[in-house]
Amino acid sequence: CEITQNPFVDKKAIQEFLNSLQYPLHYLDFETFSPAIPIYDGTRPYQKVPFQFSLHFVGNQGAKPEHYGFLGEGTDDPRPGFLAELQNHIENKGNILVYNQSFEKGVLKELGGAFPDYTSWVEEICNRVVDLYGPFRNFSYYHPLQDGSASIKKVLPALTGKGYDGLNIGKGDDASLAFFNIVMGNFTDTENLKVRQDLEEYCSLDTEGMVCILEKLGELVSDPP
Repeated sequence: CEITQNPFVDKKAIQEFLNSLQYPLHYLDFETFSPAIPIYDGTRPYQKVPFQFSLHFVGNQGAKPEHYGFLGEGTDDPRPGFLAELQNHIENKGNILVYNQSFEKGVLKELGGAFPDYTSWVEEICNRVVDLYGPFRNFSYYHPLQDGSASIKKVLPALTGKGYDGLNIGKGDDASLAFFNIVMGNFTDTENLKVRQDLEEYCSLDTEGMVCILEKLGELVSDPP
């Protein structure tokens, strides 16, 4: 790929991945922050505390995606509201697509342990998670613009032309710091409003990007050789 500057596409492997998916599809992404000094009861130093999710829902193949989201407010522990909203928007069937499943699964399992009312539900949805990172980690697709990385920040622009350039918040570390500053009261009301808008724009692009990635993979396998 580096020599030819052309992408590599393993159509058979991509098709097998696409065939394995079960609708409805839930494209899911979390944002967390990890205070050194715990802020909320029942948390430990540097624990990943989820404060935001973005969910794009596609009911069947070819359907228009629907978007749902959650962003914690105020200084209260965001986890109870996070869980309630997530449960409200995830249907009881279909796959849940994430990008790098160890992160989302780890956060979910910790939530299930902290909030026993959700334990069995968390176990059930974890069994339905599919990692969209897989086809790129396994080199079923590779583009030289990825620069050797299978991160969504590299895959999305290389595969679809979309990207994170121009966003005020463009990576997870910045999102974590922004929410920490909101909780600590370091922003004015006007700044809070702007930062919350930036957080919602950033997180929603992660799941919108996954929708675009899957659509593009479908186009690649349908193209003639």
